[in-house]
Amino acid sequence: MINPWEEIETPTHDLLYRRIDPDHPLRLLRARDAYGRFLFIYEFPPSDHIPDNFPELNGIELHLQEPAKNQSGNCMLLLILKDKKEWQIFLSLCNDIVASTRELEQDIQATQIILRRLKRWQEFLQRARSGLLPEKEIKGLIGELLFIKRHLIPAFGTGMAIQFWQGPEDAPQDFNVHDCAIEVKCQLGTTAPQVRISSADQLCSQLPEMFLYVVTLGKSEKDIQEAVNLPSLIKELRRALETDSPSDFERFNNLLYQTGYFDSEEYEQFNYIPVLEKMFSVDSGFPRICSEDLASGIERVVYNIKLIDCEPFSASPDWIELS
Repeated sequence: MINPWEEIETPTHDLLYRRIDPDHPLRLLRARDAYGRFLFIYEFPPSDHIPDNFPELNGIELHLQEPAKNQSGNCMLLLILKDKKEWQIFLSLCNDIVASTRELEQDIQATQIILRRLKRWQEFLQRARSGLLPEKEIKGLIGELLFIKRHLIPAFGTGMAIQFWQGPEDAPQDFNVHDCAIEVKCQLGTTAPQVRISSADQLCSQLPEMFLYVVTLGKSEKDIQEAVNLPSLIKELRRALETDSPSDFERFNNLLYQTGYFDSEEYEQFNYIPVLEKMFSVDSGFPRICSEDLASGIERVVYNIKLIDCEPFSASPDWIELS
C-alpha cells in the first residue's frame, strides 16, 4: 500500500496540499505541514453550519480554522495525525469521509455528515485493538467475504449482498437473506473436522430457514494463483462496489471497521486456498443447542459440532450452487 502523504514534500512553512479528487463535490485536501505531519482538510464556506464541538479521536487532532472577522475566505476543518506510523488507519478514515460525501449536492451542509462519520470513527478507534486481528478472526472474516463473493453477489448483486451482511452489527447470524438466516464458519484443513458455536442463538434463528455454511481453508504462499488474503478480497469487493453500488461502499467499510479490521499490508502474510465448501440445513434434529434447551441459571454456552454428524442435513438454498 502506498502512503499518499509521502508524495507531498514537507514545506518550510505553512501547509503544502493536494486536492484528493477534483471531481468530488467537496473541497477535500491531503496535506503536510512544516513539521512533516499528515493532514486531511475539508475546506468549506462560512455559510455552512459549523458544529459547536467535534468528537475526540484517538491519535488524531481536530482543529477548526475560521476566517478572521471582517475578512472573506473559507473555513477549514483540519485532521492531524499525531503518529505517522498510524497512517494506514488515518488513510482509511480519510477514504471513508471521501466516499461517504461523494454523492452530495453542493448546497447540502456537508459538515453535519462529516461530523456523523467522525463520531462513528470515534467509536471505532476507541475499541480498535493494537496490532492485527488474531488469525482465528482473520479466517472467520475471510470466510464471510468468500461467501459474499462466491454466492451472494452472483445471486443478488454487489449492493444487496452487502445489505445482507449482518454479523459485524452483532446480529445472531452472519447473514439474513430475505426469509433465510445463514451462519458462516471457517476451518483449516489440518484441524479436526468441527466448528465452534459461540452462543445458544447462533444456530437458532427466528427466520423460517437457517443454514450453516462451512468453508475449509488450506494455508498457502501469497504467490499461489488460488490464494486469497484479506487485503485482496477487500480490494476486489470495494472495486465492485465503486462500479455497481457506490451507495453501499460506505456500509461495507463501516462493517469492516466494526470487525476490528483496518487496512494494513501486514495482513498479506496470512494467505489461504479455499479447499472445500459445504452447507447444511439447520432444522429439526440438527446437532445444536438453543436457548430453550438451557437449564435455569445457565447464561452462556460455547460448544463444538462434528461436521461428520452434519452430513445428513446437507442442503442449500435454491439460489446457491456449491462447487
